[in-house]
Amino acid sequence: MARERLVSSLAADPPRLDLAALAIATLGRVDLDAPACLHTLDALACRVQVEAERLSEKGEALASLRALRHVLADIEGFRGNEDDYHAPDNSFLDRVLERKVGLPITLSVLYLEVARRAGIPLYGVPFPGHFLVACDAGDHKLVMDPFHHGDILTEHGCEELLKRVAPQLKFDRSMLAPAPVELIAYRMLSNLRRVYLGREDSEQGLAVVDLLLLLAPDHPGELRTRAALLTTMGAFRAALKDVERCLELSPDAPDRERLEMSARELRERAELLN
Repeated sequence: MARERLVSSLAADPPRLDLAALAIATLGRVDLDAPACLHTLDALACRVQVEAERLSEKGEALASLRALRHVLADIEGFRGNEDDYHAPDNSFLDRVLERKVGLPITLSVLYLEVARRAGIPLYGVPFPGHFLVACDAGDHKLVMDPFHHGDILTEHGCEELLKRVAPQLKFDRSMLAPAPVELIAYRMLSNLRRVYLGREDSEQGLAVVDLLLLLAPDHPGELRTRAALLTTMGAFRAALKDVERCLELSPDAPDRERLEMSARELRERAELLN
């Protein structure tokens, strides 16, 4: 179900971020009520529009962001889940709408989809280690941090944030470039993959990696991860197919010898099943 819904959401013109996020959320709740979630986003957007009209005399772009923050953060209380950051529910949009806590990227999806419905030209920013949203305001950008109460950040504020979340990197304005829907979906799934693999949940981890490979079919890292998961689950033929694809894609890979050894072992295991 998640696969079909994700394909459909990305095939839309333009791609639908809300539907992509809800497709991912079906990994946690098969009977997810997508229409109810969409209705909630619609209702929030109506409230933001009313608030934006009230503040419009204070500068259109800034007033719109303040209206968005006032409704979502001040009134509704959406915030980052710092107490249980790695819980899978933080990555599922339906659960975020219910519990009002989540990850930076899931909260950003909420802000983006409410803003889109309210006519606010917001876009996602794949900032290293901490997803953000932003809009263009003349010759500068207005950046928001949905995880931290929808704070509006200056460029200096973004630089300070980078020092906290990825101190090994040097700030560059290119880090504030817009992210397409496909990249946002990939990053949401990457978070889930880390969570499930950290919990040694092979079944859910495999479901997530399958979706990652739907978005990036020849990603060597994801192919290796899926091969390892399939091996753990005893699906040796399927694992062998991924290992052989890795060898085909990267004939000069540093771990080629290990991949070839894995391929031999998987062939032997598969033959024993005959």
